[in-house]
Amino acid sequence: MSKLTGGKKASGVDNTARRTWDREEYRAIAEEKEKAAKDAAKARGAKDGDDDDHEETAADIRRRKRQERDPLHQGLIVERSLLKQRDYAIDLTSRLGKTQVVGFNTPLNQQAGWFCNVCNCVLRDSQSYLDHINGKWHNRALGMNMKVEKSTLEQVKNKFEELKSRKSPPPDEYVPDGFDGAASAEAKEREEKREKKRRKASEAAAAGGGGGEAAGGEMDPEMMQLMGFGGFGSTKR
Repeated sequence: MSKLTGGKKASGVDNTARRTWDREEYRAIAEEKEKAAKDAAKARGAKDGDDDDHEETAADIRRRKRQERDPLHQGLIVERSLLKQRDYAIDLTSRLGKTQVVGFNTPLNQQAGWFCNVCNCVLRDSQSYLDHINGKWHNRALGMNMKVEKSTLEQVKNKFEELKSRKSPPPDEYVPDGFDGAASAEAKEREEKREKKRRKASEAAAAGGGGGEAAGGEMDPEMMQLMGFGGFGSTKR
């Protein structure tokens, strides 16, 4: 007998099966809670003598606005979809370093900051904007929940094959972060021109031995500079 169980035989527990929930049951519970909250709000309004035009709190206003842009509460969708990966690039740098005049009548989507056209709000910094578009309420407005689809073994294998098939960029085309790609391309072009001139000079020198000489038996100054020779002074007296 085990000392930990006090001489009693421990009952077996099946913890190998994944738990499941009845979605319809929990949906009915959520609807009942929402109905009870509405009834309580109406009761408070009737008690204050104003059934229809009772004053909304800030939380009530936020909740109402979220429900207005939620496709599930609007009846556009029956069930929320799983969280999906974005198929577009996020622009965070196009308005950096620009000056903008903002007035009282400036539209919300033209004010300083990052505008979310889904939730109709402006975020003042890029970190807040990223937190917003990755948050629960923004994705609910898009008809998604925060659950991620579990990948199958076949999907993982296909992803590995896709990553293997991608060709890595050549070493001369790689530009580290923080360096200007245009400046790097210009430097590469200048180096190619220098190399072309050096190759042409070496081929001319190897072909005739005097191909680099100008008229009068003197070396061409440009050719001498490309070949690495400095000036020896003028031979004219």
